[in-house]
Amino acid sequence: MSVSYGQSPFDLKSAGLSLSSPWASFDKLWQAVMGYPAASFRINEGKTPMTTSKETAIVITLYYVIILGGRELMRTRPAYKLNDLFLIHNFYLTVISGALLALFVEQLIPSIWNYGVFDAICGGSGWTKELTTLYYVGETFLEWTPPLTMSSSIILRNMWN
Repeated sequence: MSVSYGQSPFDLKSAGLSLSSPWASFDKLWQAVMGYPAASFRINEGKTPMTTSKETAIVITLYYVIILGGRELMRTRPAYKLNDLFLIHNFYLTVISGALLALFVEQLIPSIWNYGVFDAICGGSGWTKELTTLYYVGETFLEWTPPLTMSSSIILRNMWN
């Protein structure tokens, strides 16, 4: 069986399904925000955020400044009650994680079904344009946002004292 690399091996329209796919909704949102289709996204060193050592070092340094500086600022202050704010934050992360899961499932299940797990991980069917976009979005937003907000929560609630 041959694999058409660079394209999703499953198209809802060609399968005769009339349901709106998660990818179609994501693509419309992406186009509204970014101005181009999500499948056209490319990781370009120096242009795409977090692709150079300098940018990454700046973000890591900023993270430590916020965490360690915030801890020192809060050392003599009373704790804040932020339960409602963090309930909203956790809901936001849950919705985004669920949406990304749906997007990944839509892209990966057909690849696994048609070409197997090995190809979905190591082969071209696991590295389509759509999946590359999802990998970047997941890494950028879900790997950096939760640690910073949870650490900020610990600081603001004076849980280190």
